[in-house]
Amino acid sequence: MVRIEADRGLTLPECRDLVEAPRVLPTNATKFQIWRASRDELVIRLLYESWARVRELIMVDVKDVDFDNCSILVRHPKGRAVFQIHEGRRIHVDTVHRQRQVFFSDYTRDLMIRYLQRRKRGSLIANSRKKRLSTRQAERVVDRHARSAGIQRVVGYNKKGREIRLVTCKALREAGERHTDVAGADRDATARIAGHTVQTKERFYKKGNYEEDRRIVRENHPLMREDGMGNRK
Repeated sequence: MVRIEADRGLTLPECRDLVEAPRVLPTNATKFQIWRASRDELVIRLLYESWARVRELIMVDVKDVDFDNCSILVRHPKGRAVFQIHEGRRIHVDTVHRQRQVFFSDYTRDLMIRYLQRRKRGSLIANSRKKRLSTRQAERVVDRHARSAGIQRVVGYNKKGREIRLVTCKALREAGERHTDVAGADRDATARIAGHTVQTKERFYKKGNYEEDRRIVRENHPLMREDGMGNRK
């Protein structure tokens, strides 16, 4: 199988289309369909706005949400491994878990209140059985609405030959942080909120910074700065 190089990542218009996709409902939608659409939009918006990892997000309980300040306390963050060198060998000695605050918009707060329907206990993101949503179910939510919005596609293959898709929970989280950086946010702050280091950002996110690369070229390439007649724009 021929390997395809990874694509540019999600653009801002694609993320907006994905966020709006769950709102498309039949005119005779049932209460369950309306509830599920609200839940799906909430999942998508929180991944994109808060930059929480999908595993971190599904572990959030209602009590962890600060509605006044539009923030969530991530109580179960991804751990950071600590190593020591012993007799010339690198040995894992501990894993540090640091809780952090992530943030969301006023619109998402209002959506969350409607979705919860005065529920004050249990997991924030639930399935139809009122149990905690699984990571696989969250991935299916994102994939289903990406397909309905017409933006899902294969952008590469991994070493085992499996498809790499453009729209995933991880890609949505990365796009949210990347778009915030492009808008002029402090890169150290966004990395801290996302729960990783600037070095991780530079290593994994920078290579897919489509918007910033496009802006740099269009603003600085001599021909693109002209109107086609040799005149500066």
